[in-house]
Amino acid sequence: MDNYASVERTEWIRGLSVHLADRAEAAPWMTAVRLGDESVTFGGLVDSLNGYRRVVDPQYMSVESALTAAVMHNLPSLSKLPPVELARSMQQIVDWLGRDLPSIETGVRSVV
Repeated sequence: MDNYASVERTEWIRGLSVHLADRAEAAPWMTAVRLGDESVTFGGLVDSLNGYRRVVDPQYMSVESALTAAVMHNLPSLSKLPPVELARSMQQIVDWLGRDLPSIETGVRSVV
């Protein structure tokens, strides 16, 4: 069962994938993310994202898993990070990519 926060996160990630596709259409050559000596353009990131969507969708996996795989595919040095640093870096990358999108409002909710 999803709670409100995870539903909002899922919708935000879907909005992010549309946003990335729009950016890739307008300027596929523009750098989306740079990490050390590695970088990926919006065009390259969206191409990878679409490829991974074809893999994860039939398995009922999330769009976020496809986005994570696309980022890791294009920035392989991420795989050398310890798990905690990898998680933190992925969150920073996703936040950076979605910086122009409205943020998710989360708070404590009670259900009676």
